[in-house]
Amino acid sequence: MKKLTFSQLTFNENNTPVSELFDDIYFSTQDGLAESYYVFQEGNQLWERWLSHSRESFVIAETGFGTGLNFLAVANKFQRFRAENPTHKLQRLYFLSFEKYPLTSAQLNQIHESYPQFATLSTNLTACWKPRQVGCQRYHFGKIYLDIWFGDMQESLSQWGDLYNGAVDAWFLDGFSPDKNPEMWNEGLYQQMFRTTRLNGTFATFTASSNVRRGLEALGFEVKKRKGFGKKREMLWGTKNVEVESKLQQFPYFYQQNAEYCQDIAIVGGGVASLFLALSLIEKGKKITLYCKDDQVARNASGNLQGAIYPQLSDDDDRNVRFYVHAFDYALQRLNGLKQAVDFEHALTGVALYAYDEKQVKKLAKMAEITQDESLFQLCSAEELSEKLGTSVPQGGAFIQEGGWLSPVQLVQNGFAWLAQKGLKIVLNHEVKDPQFVNGKWQWQYQGETFSHEVLVLANGHSFNAFTQAQGIPLYPVRGQVSQVPTTEKLAKLKCVICYDGYLTPQSSKGTHCIGASHIRDDATTEFSPSEHEENLAKLQQNLTACDWTKGIDLSGNLAKVGIRAALRDRIPMVGAVPNFEAQKAQYANLYNLLRRKQAVEKTENFTNLYMINGLASRGLTSAPLLGELLASLIAGEPLPISEDIWQALNPNRTWMRKLLKGSKVE
Repeated sequence: MKKLTFSQLTFNENNTPVSELFDDIYFSTQDGLAESYYVFQEGNQLWERWLSHSRESFVIAETGFGTGLNFLAVANKFQRFRAENPTHKLQRLYFLSFEKYPLTSAQLNQIHESYPQFATLSTNLTACWKPRQVGCQRYHFGKIYLDIWFGDMQESLSQWGDLYNGAVDAWFLDGFSPDKNPEMWNEGLYQQMFRTTRLNGTFATFTASSNVRRGLEALGFEVKKRKGFGKKREMLWGTKNVEVESKLQQFPYFYQQNAEYCQDIAIVGGGVASLFLALSLIEKGKKITLYCKDDQVARNASGNLQGAIYPQLSDDDDRNVRFYVHAFDYALQRLNGLKQAVDFEHALTGVALYAYDEKQVKKLAKMAEITQDESLFQLCSAEELSEKLGTSVPQGGAFIQEGGWLSPVQLVQNGFAWLAQKGLKIVLNHEVKDPQFVNGKWQWQYQGETFSHEVLVLANGHSFNAFTQAQGIPLYPVRGQVSQVPTTEKLAKLKCVICYDGYLTPQSSKGTHCIGASHIRDDATTEFSPSEHEENLAKLQQNLTACDWTKGIDLSGNLAKVGIRAALRDRIPMVGAVPNFEAQKAQYANLYNLLRRKQAVEKTENFTNLYMINGLASRGLTSAPLLGELLASLIAGEPLPISEDIWQALNPNRTWMRKLLKGSKVE
């Protein structure tokens, strides 16, 4: 997990922020806002282009987020555009920005105080502003999406994968001036700009540097000059008027097609993954029908009364850690927005990780070394952990202060009810079987009737294995029984979730706690198990020895929820287009040698307009929001909120691609 360096700034005599690192101002001392309007909005002719835009989304990329002033100004202008043109084809704005040295939320607040017209946007931004690690973090402002790519811009641009080719409508070439920040203004930036800019896309910049002009022209941009802002004599702007023949895709064997022009989408499954996918797709203007085989949503693993939310931090897999930290921060933002409209019990009072043996002590220490962020993960002594828990423990451990618990069953059931008011169609008691792609649609029969949709998404947990299209994907079921027990005088003192080789939640409004959970691989039975009920309590008492508050717990009510999780050996979910296993085996039987010889590799074969979210295992509350947004963005053909390397790790064809890339045979 790569740490970030925060910016150090001062304010000059004009109260303009100045970077100590670059010895340069963040914006004009004359009028930073007027400069932003003139250079970037007028330079890219945004309003005129929005009026004539023929697609549902418009994408702006910016080379330095800085104080966020350009974003606030554009977001405010786009809100006005939408208000004045409510029926226009253009519905959504994506603002993609890079920042190597982010400001703190306190610094952003201080600077934004000078712009009260942006108060609501600023408040929403700083409330969820958590620059923790290198990579992309997506922020929502209604129909406006802000993606901040934290870290070195050249590294971030290299993580804009093949799906970003021709995706950007307008570039704001900002950042500190070329003579102050030469590392940014280079051929690598111009090459990535040209690759990712849409035909007839534009750029604008405050500088008139001849080096910048020559660099952009050399790649194929038409570069023009206009009067500069304020005392500046000139500035540059230009267009991409020619489409140069694109090079081979960098990762064609991880190719994912979108369904940009499809509006009618079916989702199979009634759990938390389906909920957040439906939410993101509805926000992107899609027509959604949910098919659930049960008589009510949240009947399976998403039906627990209480569930913990925190990132799955590994001590041996940096890429998984980065995914789960991104997912955790995004989930907190999404849940914070949802709780304004959806009623679900929750308490984000932290999650304690108890060091119940020496192996755990070493593991937690390694996690602290990897994360290096006490706001995310903090090692604690026994005394410190006892204080956070509200009850005594003899050993220390770690604490995730922003984690906690919520009620999955309330979130999912009430969340779907709310989405139904927004147009989601829910079909219960309907099991989708043997879907086939016929005449451009996915079709199946149920009770003598034919159902069909342009796009089909399988988010149905372990039931995914019943589909013929699931061939080759090593998903397996895991039975988990969570025990519900009445509180006691001592248990009632527990203030936060405690995890050991199991977990225990604080008291719910029903006066109960959840103790979980059994973990039985390749078992999809759902009957109540008395032995698993007793084992849940025994595990608690064995791991928290010498804790008298674990005694006297009453199991006699036999209250429990059995859920079947879907899991994968590499402990990270799968999301994306469903791969055609047999076709890919044939396609890439000689992949290793093709790559070694630098020969052409064709795009991978996937089933047309068939997608999946699966393998969330026991971290669905943490991962589902980001996975839903990621898949919705892919289907809609809009920017993805994740880096290329993590995206490949989530790819459904990854298990056999690992073998093929090494030259191994796939059976």
